[in-house]
Amino acid sequence: MVTIISADEIKKELPDYSPDKAELFHRESARQADRLFANVLKNSHYNKVILLSGGTASGKTEFMSTHLNHRKCIIFDATLATEEGARIKIKKIFQANKTLEIYSIMPDDLKRAFIAFLNRDRKFSDEHFYKTHSGSRKTLLWIASEYPKVKINVIESSYTPSQKLQFARIKFDSKKQFMDYLVGIQMTEDDIISVIKSQF
Repeated sequence: MVTIISADEIKKELPDYSPDKAELFHRESARQADRLFANVLKNSHYNKVILLSGGTASGKTEFMSTHLNHRKCIIFDATLATEEGARIKIKKIFQANKTLEIYSIMPDDLKRAFIAFLNRDRKFSDEHFYKTHSGSRKTLLWIASEYPKVKINVIESSYTPSQKLQFARIKFDSKKQFMDYLVGIQMTEDDIISVIKSQF
């Protein structure tokens, strides 16, 4: 059975937590998730680790629950919004002699993802959306450059006409095409703000 580590789930167990104050508990829940991850890496008999990547409200948790929950592995449900955070996790994974695979969830429409973000029970500032969507793209390019042997899967999330979330793997014919894609999707926080504001 899959082992899932999620800071969002840990938040729910913290004293005085409520979804409307989720951002206030983010640092502590992330700290506890990292500590739990280190412990699981040392003690789990699973050889594979999956790191999720992508900005908040991209559909990562939904993808995990529908496509990955049958895997015999460890899954860390996070945005991977910083290179330093990713570096630490990857180092610990390799030190534990486990294999790593990354699933990056990319929304087909940032406006749609932003609306989903605004309508969630867990409340964060708009800056959290901009930061995680920009940072996760930058980090993914960094991982692909620094760890070329790590398997990275890019999954596009979108909605059907009946408003059901769906996922499709983006396929690449070559490493160059993949790297060109990663370079092409880079966006600063200001870029993301401009895109969202232009669509409202």
